[in-house]
Amino acid sequence: MKLLSNKYFLIILRLIVGGFFIFASLDKLMNQEEFSKAIYNYKFLPSVFINVFAIVLPYVEFIAGIFLISGIYKRGSSFIIIFLLIIFIIALVQAYARGLDINCACFSLESSGEKSDIFQRIIEDILLLTATVIIYIKSKIITINNQ
Repeated sequence: MKLLSNKYFLIILRLIVGGFFIFASLDKLMNQEEFSKAIYNYKFLPSVFINVFAIVLPYVEFIAGIFLISGIYKRGSSFIIIFLLIIFIIALVQAYARGLDINCACFSLESSGEKSDIFQRIIEDILLLTATVIIYIKSKIITINNQ
């Protein structure tokens, strides 16, 4: 399909995916303690990894989003985002399958109010994953020519 190779379409995809990741990281960066509680509620990671994950993940999301939007290291940043989205989908699916009534902490850490629609988040992450895979595949690998 020509659309998938259109440079403007790819820029739009990069803006959307990168924007999502930057936006998703902001509340987590400012509230790492609350984010660690949200991670704990998934009952997915061993307790020893929760705090480290809560500290590192928001920075990885933010930097990968910035790089993707700016076009710096498109393949690397899209690969990192693909990896994160796969982990997020696995975590959401296991929470959904186990019937956990949790706030996904995807974009907001507010625990008061209604819980996240986990199934909707799974669909959103699959769409983001699809867009990011397109970005990854269509990003050119820069090679150094032998002189």
